[in-house]
Amino acid sequence: MPRDGTSTACVSAGDGVHVVTSASPVRLVDYAKAHLVVVPVSQIGPLIARGGLHIADRVGQMAELARTGDVLRVAPAALLEVIAPQELALHVHHEDPELLVCEKPAGMHVHPIGAHREATLLGGLLWRSGARPDIPWGAWRPSPAHRLDRAASGLIAIAKSAAFHDAIRRQFATGGIARRYHAMVRGQLAGDAGTIDAPLGRDPAFDYRRAIVPGGQPAVTHWTVIARHADRTLVELVLETGRTHQIRAHLASLGHPIIGDTLYALDVRTAGHAPGHDAAQVIALHATELRLHAVVCRSPPPDGFGMA
Repeated sequence: MPRDGTSTACVSAGDGVHVVTSASPVRLVDYAKAHLVVVPVSQIGPLIARGGLHIADRVGQMAELARTGDVLRVAPAALLEVIAPQELALHVHHEDPELLVCEKPAGMHVHPIGAHREATLLGGLLWRSGARPDIPWGAWRPSPAHRLDRAASGLIAIAKSAAFHDAIRRQFATGGIARRYHAMVRGQLAGDAGTIDAPLGRDPAFDYRRAIVPGGQPAVTHWTVIARHADRTLVELVLETGRTHQIRAHLASLGHPIIGDTLYALDVRTAGHAPGHDAAQVIALHATELRLHAVVCRSPPPDGFGMA
């Protein structure tokens, strides 16, 4: 099994034929990166280099130009590493030629990884782009623009091109995109609002987790109490940065881990052993709002959120 989560047995090329549609001539390698969607971008170059992509019945070359009407054919044997498309009922909040915003349920992986091959968000998006188990081509390559942990739920932005993906990432880095989350945490937070401004890095005790560490990456989370219950608190969170596990680690640092979050729960932290992986299946963390300029999407938390 390849380390990047791809599979070698779930997609066959069929006849592998695709007719180029492009407003202007484009390098073959770039066209394949945009449309040979079941193959990871990192593997497109090697696939062409080993003669796996033909144009007009001859072996294609990286830099040659593909033009509208050119017939491309990928050899089935060339598909050494693929991501399998799968038909899923996606909840799409917004879609235009460059951007798709959809909702990921808790427990679903965004990317295939390890033994988790089926029902991934990326597999469902590949199907939506036109790829099938016997069709490796799609109208656009889905590229998730930010993180959303498997155990969390809510809104996620998907770029439809490499250029737009880079543009979104730059906007995230400069604060041009706003995200809000709801989380149900254990216990009663002191006060009604606050800011956690604490750098995050790998937990020196538990490598899989993040923790507040000197010299870590800057991380800022603003929180506001929405509702209080006997043994838990519902909070709204706004991020200035987007570090791995930022909300989970920051809330745990206050002594109030998210409901269901066994990776950051206090009893695990004090039990004297390290979890080998993120075993949490569903945590009470939901991405409720995403603002990208004129596009504003909202998603309320699911029924019974954090009350189990």
